[in-house]
Amino acid sequence: MILLSALALMQPAMVPPAPADEIVVVAERMKRIKLRLSRSKGVLKSCRVRVSSGDPVIDGYACEAIGACMTEGAVKRQPLADCTTDKVLAFYHDRRSAAETSE
Repeated sequence: MILLSALALMQPAMVPPAPADEIVVVAERMKRIKLRLSRSKGVLKSCRVRVSSGDPVIDGYACEAIGACMTEGAVKRQPLADCTTDKVLAFYHDRRSAAETSE
């Protein structure tokens, strides 16, 4: 019994990933996602996930983020991808802060 207690103390505590690690994870997942967009004159008409990022939260928020970025004027491919990644990261940060506040 004492041995089990000692082993439990030796195991590292489960710590949530540091923000820098979280940024890397989200950015890597954003690289995997493939979306089908329909747009007209810089306005998003429809958005659908073709290939998942591997995270349903990111998949669910990606189209919303793209719509917001296009409204802000990001319509070219790379600026749109960068803006979308930034918005998804901000969403994760806000979600994490809300979870920590509620605890």
